[in-house]
Amino acid sequence: MSDNYKEGNYTMEDLVMYGTPAEGVYTTSEIVAKYTGVSVEHVRHLTNKYHDELERFGVLVFENPKLGETGRPQKLWHYNEQQATLLITFMRNTPAVIEFKSNLVEAFYSQREELAHKTIALANIKPVNKSLSEVVHDSWPDNPHMYATIHNLALKVVTGKNAKQLKIMFDVTDAKEALNSSQLEHLERAKELMKQLILNGYSYQEIKATVLKERGAVNA
Repeated sequence: MSDNYKEGNYTMEDLVMYGTPAEGVYTTSEIVAKYTGVSVEHVRHLTNKYHDELERFGVLVFENPKLGETGRPQKLWHYNEQQATLLITFMRNTPAVIEFKSNLVEAFYSQREELAHKTIALANIKPVNKSLSEVVHDSWPDNPHMYATIHNLALKVVTGKNAKQLKIMFDVTDAKEALNSSQLEHLERAKELMKQLILNGYSYQEIKATVLKERGAVNA
């Protein structure tokens, strides 16, 4: 058993990641190398050697996030579940490889479920955003930035950070992409509360004081 698994020093997010719903869930060449105990170079070699076989299950995607020892960008391969499963069959069945296979299956399932819940939450949140936008516009018709201010306040209620901070921290273009499914649901509840406060005639400062005081209730 590998030291990483012995210590339990990993989460589902360490093994499998997800981007937008269109991108789906994936693992990477660095993750495969780390948890199978082989070198990243060996994983890249296998990927290049069996490139055509792997692409039977979808186009292989890569990014160039790091410079290698030669100073040249090194491809960081992305694998979907079928590609990752096939790639591992090309490796020698060491205890670490066998264990990684099992944990990877669990991680792909877990992350697919999380992505599905997030997609549903995003779909459900759209009508709330629209009606909140209308309410904000009606209450502050001369302030075109007020909706962004309200949106940032809702994000702060849920995460403690504003949209700009979340975009930088998680390297996303839409702050909502940085939230998990539970946080997206909390965001919807926070915005619903803020919408009702606006309709009840609260000023922005009164809304801010109320939602930050009620932060625990919103996130319950």
